[in-house]
Amino acid sequence: MDSKTSIIELPASVEANTSITPSIPQEIVDEILGHLAVPTNPDFESLRSCALVSESWVQSCQRHLFHTILFSARDMNRWLDVFPTKEESPANHVKHLRVWIGGYDCVPEWFFKYTWWFANVKKVTLIGKGGDPPLRVPSLWRLPQSVVSLTMNTDVVTLVQVRDIMAHLPNLDDLSLLGYPIAVDRNMLPGIGRVLKGRFGGGLQLYEGCVGEDVTNMLLEIQAGLHFTDVMIHGTHECFPSTVRLAESCGRTLMNLLYTASPYSKSYPFSWFNQF
Repeated sequence: MDSKTSIIELPASVEANTSITPSIPQEIVDEILGHLAVPTNPDFESLRSCALVSESWVQSCQRHLFHTILFSARDMNRWLDVFPTKEESPANHVKHLRVWIGGYDCVPEWFFKYTWWFANVKKVTLIGKGGDPPLRVPSLWRLPQSVVSLTMNTDVVTLVQVRDIMAHLPNLDDLSLLGYPIAVDRNMLPGIGRVLKGRFGGGLQLYEGCVGEDVTNMLLEIQAGLHFTDVMIHGTHECFPSTVRLAESCGRTLMNLLYTASPYSKSYPFSWFNQF
């Protein structure tokens, strides 16, 4: 039996109804998502919901959701479970990378095999408090070359290790050091700043045990010199001479200087040195 295909022709008076959903311009979508991601009070729950609205919204939502990431050991394992490859991950959206480098649940050494994924990171914060033994070979760490700002709690590293970390950041502008570095043989300290290649033209903040002669000498031995525009120092009265040396080394680039001294230290001859 021959099979035939029937073609039913619609009357000319019948028109097909086509439903057109108007699209929202991407710049308006980005503006809306930007209000949800305001730094002072980001609404991450709403951003996650917006990521489900449309495929075209996903990239914009991820740019805000993954702007700042904190990695501990557990966080890193979860990240790799969800994003096993760089291509599948939102790593290119991360601008601020915070890493737990000492104490409970600090990242393992192998974490730093994956830092090249985060090629657009601008700021790195290394956090650490006592507890478990700190990581011992920062000279092998490879932070993204794009980093221009480094904040570091030095409680779990030596000053030599701080130098090793900074040495891998050729574009470093802003530097914040706080805490009390682990003691090291002072014979290892002279000349440790000579390999630093950063630009050092942004802000400098030194707190607690990072204010003093050793850190000052490390910074002053940078061959390209210091070009900080803003310097903030909080230490003791005994640290004032080091602060003066740092300020003088910046020359005409220094625009703002704030120096505060703890009242629980030996008095300095001039009380107005407390703050200026």
